[in-house]
Amino acid sequence: MIQRRHVFHIGGYDPITPKEQVDRLRRSLSSFDKIWGASSRLSEISNTSAISASCNLEAWGPNWKTYVTFEMLRWDDLIRCDSGVGLVPRLVQSVKALFDFIVTGTLLKYAIASWKYALFFIFPYCCLLLIAFCSAGLSYLVIRFIRPTFWVEELLLGILLSLAIFVISMLWIGPKHRINHILDDAIFSLQFLHGQKRELDRRLSDFAELISKAARAAEVDEILIVGHSLGAALSIAAVARALKLDPLLETRGPKLCILTVGATIPKFSLHPMGGQIREAAQLVAGTAAIDWVEYQARDDAISFYRFDPVTLKRISRDHSGVHPKIRRVQIHSMVSPIRFRRYRFNFMQIHYQFLMGNDQRSAYDYCMITCGPLDFNVATSPSGAVGLFGANGSLMMTRT
Repeated sequence: MIQRRHVFHIGGYDPITPKEQVDRLRRSLSSFDKIWGASSRLSEISNTSAISASCNLEAWGPNWKTYVTFEMLRWDDLIRCDSGVGLVPRLVQSVKALFDFIVTGTLLKYAIASWKYALFFIFPYCCLLLIAFCSAGLSYLVIRFIRPTFWVEELLLGILLSLAIFVISMLWIGPKHRINHILDDAIFSLQFLHGQKRELDRRLSDFAELISKAARAAEVDEILIVGHSLGAALSIAAVARALKLDPLLETRGPKLCILTVGATIPKFSLHPMGGQIREAAQLVAGTAAIDWVEYQARDDAISFYRFDPVTLKRISRDHSGVHPKIRRVQIHSMVSPIRFRRYRFNFMQIHYQFLMGNDQRSAYDYCMITCGPLDFNVATSPSGAVGLFGANGSLMMTRT
């Protein structure tokens, strides 16, 4: 049974602040308390810096209590920096990214690995084309109404009007419907693959040092690194660097565990320039002392379902690999039927359910894995914590 745990959380390509993350965790813990019969207490952020922010958490039941240091490894400032780019540079760079992913065959590999993710990747580009066609069509109608005298005047006026409508539409629709954000994600991915994100590279080294420092301190029973979405690739990269920084990391100190959810590791690994992430995934997977579990859900379109992030191959439904262990879960088993129907086609909401509290006891429960008393290998077993807690939150006999 775990009494003290240190959780490192690396989020995806989303400029969420530590305060917003803590607020989300607080809401999630409220659901956790309700469905598991537990109690919890979450502090405000006590330590914050440019690279991390942490808070303290206590969760308990009648016969157990767990103390958790929840440390968020930050790169939200770098994401916000990306979002500050202007419309024209964003369009130019995003088209360049699309061209690269097509020419290198990466987009085709996405389609083979996960057709849903491939559709997600091209979604903003389809939106750009639709907005462009609508702008041209509206411009045509306006020109037909005005009826310029000369065809040259008609052509120039049509081009200028189309561009004006397109720009205005993008300035309004782009931020509102996350089109800009997804385009920035594609731009970031290309630049990261080509080693153009020097600040993030330094940040990963800082993350590795923090993980290594926590392991050397040996003040907890378990160290858990959580990587969500694009943050899953960064978490694997950080752990790989920590292993290189401290070769004894795997054999001393507390148990080192990795949880990747809604992961997009193949997003980088399938690209010809993704050698860094491929090597990191192979190193971490090949370190027997590290427990790595990845959860995948069919309803999560913004990830790779039934796909091994190390071998880069499709897996069967009854796959039970050792490193990483891949668990297939269903979002509708975590949330109520009403909530599932409400958010069925809200892909971002579904994608983030991996980090939020459930509505009912389920094999996957983010709060139970990060804040509960169960060892990582028990909490992430095929049936999770289901059947191990009484209605009053007491811990019964655990599985081995």
